[in-house]
Amino acid sequence: MISFINLRTMLLLTCLLLAAACQRQQGEMWRESDPTYVPFAVREIVVSANNRFVGLTVVEHENQAISAADLRLYLLDVKTGHHRLLGADGPLLPTVDDQFIYSESGRSPKPPELTRGLDTVRTFDIGEHNGAWWNSKTNMAVFETGWPQDREGFNILTLLKPATGTFVKLQVREPSELLSVCRATGNFYTQHQFPNDEVGADEYDSEGNFIRTLRSPLAVFSQNCRYVLPFDALGAHGPDDWAVFEASSGKKLMDFPWSEDGETDVHWFNSWNPRHDNLLLMYSTAAHNKGDSIDLFDVSKGNVVKSWPISDGSPPVRWSGDGQATVTIRDHHIVFEPLPAQR
Repeated sequence: MISFINLRTMLLLTCLLLAAACQRQQGEMWRESDPTYVPFAVREIVVSANNRFVGLTVVEHENQAISAADLRLYLLDVKTGHHRLLGADGPLLPTVDDQFIYSESGRSPKPPELTRGLDTVRTFDIGEHNGAWWNSKTNMAVFETGWPQDREGFNILTLLKPATGTFVKLQVREPSELLSVCRATGNFYTQHQFPNDEVGADEYDSEGNFIRTLRSPLAVFSQNCRYVLPFDALGAHGPDDWAVFEASSGKKLMDFPWSEDGETDVHWFNSWNPRHDNLLLMYSTAAHNKGDSIDLFDVSKGNVVKSWPISDGSPPVRWSGDGQATVTIRDHHIVFEPLPAQR
């Protein structure tokens, strides 16, 4: 007969062995000795301002029909390999240094969460919210927090200061689906639809005070607002014609028409570089071979600096937090690739 003490010892040893096995499995999966290793297929990358932490939207379990419910969002420390599961995929907004604001997808009542490194600092009870933008001039986040019932878009914004947790709510002049920020001034813009279907922009100062309604749709600014794109470049309802303009003069520098005639190369804007005004990332499809790519484009020279061929399942290519590199996944590792030399 096994004594009670021996039985308890055996149970304790079994639990310890199981725990050790789980730890070994987790360590082998994420390889803390190999900090940039990611064990899953990566669908999105977001890098902290100081490049130390990377947000990764991953597919933990591959299957034939992957839905949003299959996606998980992790934070990874690329120096130590320590990681944290934030939850289901949702907006992850890099703010300052090693901080992010995480929200759930869709109109969520769950308070947004401020993280520093892998730790939660605080949450913000701003009510139901959706979408998030960062104003680096004022260190404020902007959320959608109200929506009209009779049309698409938002009609109330919440301006939040993560450092203090204080916020104000703003009724916008015209319901909009799009918002952009000029980081040089801190002014932000929402799309304005005139009765004749002409598109313009409502301009607000950094504190949310309305300034004016512009007849021009040019409001998607480069980092220091030297160049600007029309709202159409953001493609709220799919691809559209867009162009690059010099912000000071309004001079058009180049066109990117969207045509499905099969004879025209097409391009879809992705993002401005967070440091260099002249650089942007865009998706492209070449007419001659239907090949898809992500292109690093220099608007000051009008040419592609670097190109990455892509296909279904290809990893994303994104900017580093300081704008001095691109970031992608290669052989299950996060790779920072320095920008080509600027000439």
